[in-house]
Amino acid sequence: MFSIENISKSYGKNQVINNVSFFANEGEAVGILGINGSGKSTLLSCIAEKYAKLGVGYLPQNNPLFDELKPVDNIRMWCSLKKNEIIERLNQSPLVELGVNEFMDKPVSALSGGMKKRLSLATVLINNPSILLMDEPFASLDLPAKQDILVYMQGFRAQGGTIIIASHDEEIFNFCNRVLLLKNGSLIDTNELRQNGISFVDMLRY
Repeated sequence: MFSIENISKSYGKNQVINNVSFFANEGEAVGILGINGSGKSTLLSCIAEKYAKLGVGYLPQNNPLFDELKPVDNIRMWCSLKKNEIIERLNQSPLVELGVNEFMDKPVSALSGGMKKRLSLATVLINNPSILLMDEPFASLDLPAKQDILVYMQGFRAQGGTIIIASHDEEIFNFCNRVLLLKNGSLIDTNELRQNGISFVDMLRY
């Protein structure tokens, strides 16, 4: 079990995250639901910083990629592996499922949005994290690209990996084992809200 304890963050006098604690079990996906500006990204970045040594991989919403470089050279920026070692891992499970090896000879500037997201995910997964933090993983993706990422997420979880996802996307909401609503800097378990028949959209308005 991955326990997150006592996360707080303020910007000046503005308390964005207020002493947040929660847990995520092995093989579980936990969603952090919230409207834009609720602090979801801030919470994930704080978790990534605090638990960096515990096998945590962090995929921000806009993972920086270098447009002029090819995929393998982008990945080299995020790990200590040699080029041939990266290529070897990209051709083995589980990374092979991302399909980065299918566009290895293209510069990032020539990749589609879905390809860039898969490459960004590879830059994180190349280090074999057991816990994956994902910030709005479906942002700006078309339906086929979303499906590709979702299939990989399902595989990662099936192999015992833990995923914590910040999103306001209903598909992510349905994918997760548990969903926590971030509101006014605190987390609310949505199980009770679901049992009371509160819809996904109304939860965002809650």
